Amino acid sequence: MDRRIGIDAGFTLIELMIAVAVLALLTTTVSLSVNRPRTAMASDAVRFQALHARMREQAVLSRQILGLAVDGDGYQRLRWSEGDWRTVGDRGRWRGPVAVLAPFDRSAPLEFAPSGQATRLRLRFDGGGGRVCEGGGWVAVTCRAG
Repeated sequence: MDRRIGIDAGFTLIELMIAVAVLALLTTTVSLSVNRPRTAMASDAVRFQALHARMREQAVLSRQILGLAVDGDGYQRLRWSEGDWRTVGDRGRWRGPVAVLAPFDRSAPLEFAPSGQATRLRLRFDGGGGRVCEGGGWVAVTCRAG
């Protein structure tokens, strides 16, 4: 029994390379779309942590009372001037959903005193199963899985 393989049997190197490239493209697309909400949640929490630390430092260095208005859509930096809050810069937007758990008075901004003390806060990023950030007073903000 003679089993000879003809010249037309099998795949060419070009066909195999195209198949591998298509599979790599599909894998990358799926992995990016699956990880997107988690990335937005983590980046919002990290951005907020850095913003809070920066606002506290600026209040101490400038010897001014600074504020940060935070809500579910975003945040706005503020400065206390002539008995009222004045906006500073553009309004920042969150990438994912954010719930403000404390302070309970939503209209009052987070305050940063020249002494380094800040309003206590608690925020939950990306709905109920995301990251929770807490801090204020004399303690820096920390974020953990919620």
